[in-house]
Amino acid sequence: MRMAAEKVEKQMAARDHAKDQKILAPLLGMADGSKDRIALKDFRRPRSVFSPGHRIRMNIIPLFLNIFVPWGIFCFVLAINSFWMVYSRPALVIFLTGIFVVIWLISVAVAWERRKNDPEPTWYIYFSIILGLALLGAIIMGRNIYNDNSLPYYMVNDLKVLGNLDAGKERGQNVMDAGIFYFAEGNQLDQRRSWHFKQGTTYCVSPVIKGNYPSVPESQSFDFWAVGKDCCSETASDFRCGAFNNPLARAGIRILDDKDRPFYRLAVEQAESLNQIVSEHPVFFQWEQDPLKTVNGWSTRGFTKFLMCAVFGMIFVVFGVACATCSFAWMGRSESPYGQDIVGDPEYRAGGPKQGPKDFHTHMRHV
Repeated sequence: MRMAAEKVEKQMAARDHAKDQKILAPLLGMADGSKDRIALKDFRRPRSVFSPGHRIRMNIIPLFLNIFVPWGIFCFVLAINSFWMVYSRPALVIFLTGIFVVIWLISVAVAWERRKNDPEPTWYIYFSIILGLALLGAIIMGRNIYNDNSLPYYMVNDLKVLGNLDAGKERGQNVMDAGIFYFAEGNQLDQRRSWHFKQGTTYCVSPVIKGNYPSVPESQSFDFWAVGKDCCSETASDFRCGAFNNPLARAGIRILDDKDRPFYRLAVEQAESLNQIVSEHPVFFQWEQDPLKTVNGWSTRGFTKFLMCAVFGMIFVVFGVACATCSFAWMGRSESPYGQDIVGDPEYRAGGPKQGPKDFHTHMRHV
């Protein structure tokens, strides 16, 4: 009985093995179902450069394109959003920036299409990501440079420079188009009539008069006020803003920030009420010794920030390309499934893993 069972089992195994060979024969190029060992190249499909076991050779041209194209666009967008063009032709800046945004959207669409048709990682995906980051960074950094440095510089330079100004005789309404003031000798800060207004930030003001306290202008209106933020006492007349302690300081730079002027006006109103004085047309400025040097320094700092951002952008794109290159290269270092010899495997030639006799009562094989 046992011998009959073993004979049936061998016949079943031989039939299964013949069936497997018949199915695999066309795939392996074995027309007659022969068990002859086939070379590996006849059994594997074409591999991409990212297939495991296929160490890639990177093309130098995509590397340079993915470094210099995003960096060049970054520098251009950063420049037009940082300097004169955004001040004089803001619509043109928006138009040019929009063109590069459209280019980025096209690159995203191309990368998405390539990703759907070919799941392998490509430079298209990397390029769309790095270009989007470059545009976003250029716009944010450029606007910061413009608001902090370029805008004040251009606004002050568009106004007049007044020299030998006498706060004891001149009225504020006559100098509304001035950006830089040089006061006549004898003009100074009136510390005793300074005051402040606090709303989160302390806005400090001090009138400029000719002579010493309690001198009053001929117009009876205190129209020229040196100002600053968080640079005075909250309980006394103690103005410490700008070049307040420099005896050579006798000039000012006009405050043109629309957000701060209302608070300085409230501080002047409190000083009027406290000291029983009048200010009909207050003009606010930052007290300086050399205002031209300060204003030119704004432009210099803006250009320095631009260069630092450009260098940072280059470092960033080079680092990104290096990371992408290493990632692509390491994809080819793992063992390839196509390197396995399936046909020549001893277990395959023997009909599969060795198995014990089958128990027909439990339908289990015993090793």
